[in-house]
Amino acid sequence: MSETLEQHEQAEHAAEGGHKHSALLIAALAAGLAFTEQGAQHAQTAMSESAIAATDLWGQYQAKSIRANQAHDFAGLAMAAAPAGPARDALLAQLNADISRFETDKADGKAAVASRARTLEKARDAAHERLEAFDNGAAALQLAIVLTTASVITDSGMLLLGGFLVGGAGVLLSVLGLVRPEWAAW
Repeated sequence: MSETLEQHEQAEHAAEGGHKHSALLIAALAAGLAFTEQGAQHAQTAMSESAIAATDLWGQYQAKSIRANQAHDFAGLAMAAAPAGPARDALLAQLNADISRFETDKADGKAAVASRARTLEKARDAAHERLEAFDNGAAALQLAIVLTTASVITDSGMLLLGGFLVGGAGVLLSVLGLVRPEWAAW
């Protein structure tokens, strides 16, 4: 918030000194920075949500693995210790059904859980690329604001041009954050 106020004051100062173009550029860069920072915040939130959900699913996967291994071990114990008969056969059938369910259930087996976790990891990675692109765009826009402000102080056309060009790069990086984040994330 204080950053926006400072940028507004810089634009007012530029306008008072007869640098209306610089003031307008600073205002446009500040607006672009606000949108870019908002995009970065949304990407950060999406990345965190996906990472947490994927971690939860991998915890569920681990729990299913443990329960399947326990059922397998109990089946081995039943084979070794329980007398042969219908009770042991029923217990073994139940334990084998549990093992199969933990491993291969289409909706909630280990394979299904792992697939959902990998999908969330891909979403997390995509959000991270968007975040990096927006962060790069924001850095360029901040630098452009500094250059444009310096052009007002020094009355330098080269600094104004530099601010315009770096600002354009910042806008480009921010737009790429929306449409092709992998091109702007590094």
